[in-house]
Amino acid sequence: MVLSMPPFAVAQALFRREHEQSPRLIARSPDFASEWIAEAERLMQGFGERKPGLACPLAIFAQPMAGRLVAIVQAADLEPGLAGWPAMAFRFLVVPKRVYESFLADPIQFGDRHPFDRSMLTAAELPTIDISMEGPPPRTVAQVQAVLRRVKAHALKEGEDPETVERTIENSESPSLLGGVQILVDGGKLHFDRPAPDNSLIRALWTLLPDPLRSQLWPTTFAFSNALGFDVLVGSGFPAEAIADYRTEEQAADYPPGSYELALQSAAEHGNQAELNGVLQRRSSGETLKLARNLLIGMIFIVLAFRFIGSPPSMPEAERRRRAGAAAAIVGVQDPLQIIPMVIEGNRQFLRR
Repeated sequence: MVLSMPPFAVAQALFRREHEQSPRLIARSPDFASEWIAEAERLMQGFGERKPGLACPLAIFAQPMAGRLVAIVQAADLEPGLAGWPAMAFRFLVVPKRVYESFLADPIQFGDRHPFDRSMLTAAELPTIDISMEGPPPRTVAQVQAVLRRVKAHALKEGEDPETVERTIENSESPSLLGGVQILVDGGKLHFDRPAPDNSLIRALWTLLPDPLRSQLWPTTFAFSNALGFDVLVGSGFPAEAIADYRTEEQAADYPPGSYELALQSAAEHGNQAELNGVLQRRSSGETLKLARNLLIGMIFIVLAFRFIGSPPSMPEAERRRRAGAAAAIVGVQDPLQIIPMVIEGNRQFLRR
């Protein structure tokens, strides 16, 4: 018997922002809380101000919000306002962070499934979106192979079909995609210089990322500013200090191959779905260290509970509380290197004979 999971609700709101003006709420769903509006305004301001020559037909980005929420945002150009600059529409799709991590993880794909429609600009109220509790569909060998066959957009002539273009070292996008994925796995950040959104690029990048990492990184397919500190940033004309810690597309292509990149390539080349599944489910080194740290802290807590608190019944209640407080303080440090000397000191004070 298959149990059906109840759907979860996605709250949404639509804002309009004239150039260099404060955003104006157009419509929202009943469950888009009033206290979220300030957070939405912060993200819209962080998206930045348009510079001459830049267009934003449709960009998608994801950012955390206060209250353990995540916003998937669609930003699109509207008609020019009174000042002659195009206005911007910002559609917010908001879910709890735990839902995002467990069931979404790919903001570009989610945005594709729920496209922005300009008819929303005249709506009095937006509906709540009900989504079934099913994780993103498994990625197939064929999908990964298709990504690795991508040709750089600027290498195509107008109207040319990328499927019919002969791939060369010069026009292939796979070196920068594979190197970029390895950079993200290693904890780095990426910047792709583009004068307009490149949704397909970030969609391809997210196809190659390991499952545990996809919901932990914050990408944008375009932005006028990097005030929000995206992990993957597409845009042009940023001041040097705004992208000082970012690797460029060229640097990604030359990045030394790591174990994740090599394993991903191997699975794709061999056409092995089981091998690919194992690669995509792999934990990053940071997550492995975090798990090891949590296990160590848990073991220390158990030992402390038995040694500090599990003393003879004749122990005075005040002393028992003091020892319990010491144990809790040690566990609260959450750094094994700092915990070790604290445990030694606790043993010296409480367990001396």
